[in-house]
Amino acid sequence: MIQNAALFLALRYLRPQRSFVSVITIISVLGIAVGVLMMIVVRAVMMGFEADFRDTLMGATPHVLFSQDSAVKSKPWPEALRAVKATEQVQSATAYAGGILYLSNGDLQTYTQVFGINSADAPSHLRKINAHLIAGSLDLVDGGIVLVDQQAQELGWLVGDELSVYASQNVNEAVRQYGDANDQDTEAQKKAILDKIRLNPQKLKLTGILKSETAGFLSYMSLTTAQALFHLGDGVTGIALELSEPKKADQVAKALSDSLPGWKAKLWSDDQSARLAAMGNEQTMMQFVLSIIALVAAFSVMNTTITITMQKRREIGVIAALGGRPGQIINVFLLQAVIVGVLGTGLGLVGSLLALWLRNDLRDLLTLIAGGEVHAVDGVFLSSIPAFLQPWDVVMTCSTSILLCIVAGFLPAWVAARVDPAVALRD
Repeated sequence: MIQNAALFLALRYLRPQRSFVSVITIISVLGIAVGVLMMIVVRAVMMGFEADFRDTLMGATPHVLFSQDSAVKSKPWPEALRAVKATEQVQSATAYAGGILYLSNGDLQTYTQVFGINSADAPSHLRKINAHLIAGSLDLVDGGIVLVDQQAQELGWLVGDELSVYASQNVNEAVRQYGDANDQDTEAQKKAILDKIRLNPQKLKLTGILKSETAGFLSYMSLTTAQALFHLGDGVTGIALELSEPKKADQVAKALSDSLPGWKAKLWSDDQSARLAAMGNEQTMMQFVLSIIALVAAFSVMNTTITITMQKRREIGVIAALGGRPGQIINVFLLQAVIVGVLGTGLGLVGSLLALWLRNDLRDLLTLIAGGEVHAVDGVFLSSIPAFLQPWDVVMTCSTSILLCIVAGFLPAWVAARVDPAVALRD
């Protein structure tokens, strides 16, 4: 009965009327709604960007690369490959040969990171990048190479063209010989060394072109072609792994490193670890800023409660004079804060779900209003605004919002409950 009376009074005080109290109540509800909406939408979009970036990395590069440590005696690569393939979470594993390869077409030059694998393993190992193939095929034939579109466009190459390539070892050796020539005392000695410098360009056929925006910047060729280019003989650079759960790459790599002494692992996330860490820091700071917005919205609830307690001072005095206990008076205003908090949080939740659902349409609309152009192209990285909504984040955001409203309403409610009935009735 007492609780029903407290709820009745709380609803009565919040009932829409043509008064200043009604206005600030509506503003409080809207303030909480905007705070909740921003917290959910911004958090979901930022997590979506990070998730898309991680998925792009995992879908473009080998999940784990094992290479031999030259300073430590290690198992031969065929034995290591058999051990890796026997691991439960490894979907596919293959030996690879790789390095830097320089490309030239007349006066145009560029370079690429080469990844050469066994042609028989290519279909299973390169399945994940097949969707990013623009032209040609991913069949790794001897004497062929698959490049990304950026490099092909830079040098004006099309599928089927013959390329001139230089292994990094040849270029490094030529640079070393040129340095030696400059150290000679006589022109004859210098000329003799310069005459011996040979880059030994190799000819390869362009068999496929990948979209660099989503497939990364690795180039692919057969293992035998890469071994010949980099003078490896029957040796390899390392072993490449594809995992069933790429996010557990560190755990798999650690377990395999313990069983493969002399082999060191490189994860798919290592090259972009700084960027991934920056994304995590951005999320933390943005959450901090959004929490301040939620706190400001909670202060508006406190402002509403203070205003109502001041305007209802005589009624509070009457309740106290009739035997109302302080706890009962506090309940009236706490229920009021709960109602405002639940309404605002509910509106914010509905608004955030609607905003996330229409996020790409809203982006297009805002771009057109601002006089810009929409450049989103289907199939490219971040062609649409990503969003990753975690139920736990939504629950925590809504719970925190309501809790802040209760805390914000408690202080003025506690002050109102301590009013002296005689003083309140005399005012």
